[in-house]
Amino acid sequence: MPKADLSELIKEYNRAGGYTFTHNRTRADDVRFCSWSGQAFDGKKHQKNENEPVFPWDGASDTRVRLADAVCTENSDILTTAFTRGILRASPTEASDASQAESATTLLRYYRDNKLRNELRNEANLLANYGQQYGYGILHVTWQREVTKKIETVSMNDIVQISEIAEQGTGLSELPVLVADPEQEEAAVDVLEANLGIKRRRARKLVKQLRDDGQGELPVDVVTKNCPQIVALKPGDEVFFPPETIDLQSSRYVFRRCWHSEWELRQMESVYGYSSEWVKDVLTANDGSQTSYSDPVSDTFGVSVYTGETDGLYEIVYAYRKEIDEDGVLNVHCTIFNPKVAERAGKEQILDHMAGSYPFVIYRRENVIRKLTDSRGVPDIVHTWQNEIKGQRDMLYDRASLMVFPPLTVPARMGQVYRLQPGSELPEMRPGEVKFLDPPKSNPGEALEVINYIEKQCDEYFGRLNDNTNPVIAQAKMQSMVDNYTTSWSEAFTMMFRLIQEYLGDEELARIAGVEVGLPGSQADIMGAYDFAVKFDVRELDQDYVASKMQAIIGLLPVDTAGTVDRAKLMAIAVSMIDPVLGQSILTDQRGAAQKTFDDVNQDIALMALGNEANYTENDPTATMKLQFMQQIVQNNPKYQEALQGDERFQALLENYGKNLQQSVAQEQNKMIGRTGVQPVGQ
Repeated sequence: MPKADLSELIKEYNRAGGYTFTHNRTRADDVRFCSWSGQAFDGKKHQKNENEPVFPWDGASDTRVRLADAVCTENSDILTTAFTRGILRASPTEASDASQAESATTLLRYYRDNKLRNELRNEANLLANYGQQYGYGILHVTWQREVTKKIETVSMNDIVQISEIAEQGTGLSELPVLVADPEQEEAAVDVLEANLGIKRRRARKLVKQLRDDGQGELPVDVVTKNCPQIVALKPGDEVFFPPETIDLQSSRYVFRRCWHSEWELRQMESVYGYSSEWVKDVLTANDGSQTSYSDPVSDTFGVSVYTGETDGLYEIVYAYRKEIDEDGVLNVHCTIFNPKVAERAGKEQILDHMAGSYPFVIYRRENVIRKLTDSRGVPDIVHTWQNEIKGQRDMLYDRASLMVFPPLTVPARMGQVYRLQPGSELPEMRPGEVKFLDPPKSNPGEALEVINYIEKQCDEYFGRLNDNTNPVIAQAKMQSMVDNYTTSWSEAFTMMFRLIQEYLGDEELARIAGVEVGLPGSQADIMGAYDFAVKFDVRELDQDYVASKMQAIIGLLPVDTAGTVDRAKLMAIAVSMIDPVLGQSILTDQRGAAQKTFDDVNQDIALMALGNEANYTENDPTATMKLQFMQQIVQNNPKYQEALQGDERFQALLENYGKNLQQSVAQEQNKMIGRTGVQPVGQ
């Protein structure tokens, strides 16, 4: 594997996180969170916080108008809801994979809605906020395998067992003899170090313990996490790429930055095989006290901001690049480095499972220009509107202050400085009676009209509903926003499932399937090529619309004589629309529901064969399915066939059971006949 030019990587990394990149992000932060110099907690201007004279007076209004924050938060909430409630489904890219598509869908839904539910919802919310605030955000799709070491006790019997299954003539096959012979201690240490991956000091201690006590302590690897991971990355902080990038997959480099503690670096060395020399260099170069910043970009890129959030942490960069090998195969290389250590990298690896694609997916708030970084965030669009509203609200506040406590006119005195503010004293040249100064003539209604006009303009632009916005246009804008967002997640889920196919073994699948009914139990059940899609109709945010749609579908069920409507799926969708959390708790998957119905019918028939009367039900929605199962069970059981010939009671009980089910079917059909007055010919 060709080694990366570290000096070139560090140069490109610094360029990717240049001033413009960082400045644009900081500006968006300032607008959304209403942050500016000289700001006070009480929302007023104070001369002590400013270098220049404050206007119009010390203590004047300096209100925070959170228009950008309101739009960002509102849109992010909608997008997060679309993610959690959207329909996730796999589409096979080849006809031969159609049969496994349902299993693939079930498995990925399990990860989204159960195993990784909280983690993915948090990342979905972060991605939505990043996209709304900065114009774009990026998802990093990886396989997370966390390993830690624990101490286990091993005995000489364990060592003997290891030697018995080892290939003859190897060091492991001779290990018991080497351990028992004090003269062969170094040879035993060599074998343990080479085959079990433990440090030489620990290996020597283990040999002595085994020889003296018959047992000793051995550090072993324990897998604590083995699952896919999707992380939303903050632009200009956690992820960087060359500023000229148009398509992320065509970028020359993609950099992801993380901040690790010293113990994490030690673990990277001992567990994950990172260079011990590199770890030592990182700790030495940064001296455990590197300059830390609230904005981590500052350390590398030299932007001065206040400190605090990265104290005691070390900057680690994962640099991704594409290279073509001697066979013409496109591979993704990953080089892990620290910007202050240019002599060596921590680790280099080829991501051969990515099929030449970067493990990143970008979400853009808008697609008006091809260049990725030119996608505008909400603060870029609304900051002038926000400033206009702030100006009007400050004026209203200050006007009210003057009305409540206007300035006074008093006799003039030599050398006095005039100050205009509530309660100030303005000297007159001709001494007279002290009186209040008439406040300026103005109409506060004009300011309110300006504020209302700006808010209306903002609502129309972003498709926010109010009394004046066109609901059709607003819905179209909202649906477009949702589709743009879910498209990114569709791509991420497709990438995530490829990792599941690559890394999830049959043992793990079987363990999962044992917990969740209906999940595939082996790799063979999910192998194939699929594209995953997340779909969400924004109209479903309106419960009245959901209710009317479901009512319309349910109204068609009586005429579905061919059984083309999957009622189990219809019920799952209906309950999920009403309450997704409740739906997950009370619904089983379709196969599980059918199996339960089959088991119920099988038990009823078995009891009737013993002479017991079945429990008859009224308006049983599963009657049609039960009738089919009843015929199937009786026909496939020779003992039941024999009993029907000679057991009159069993025959009568079974006949009543069938009539009861047919009555439920007839009642359902009568609902339609009562409305139409006729029964279709042939039914």
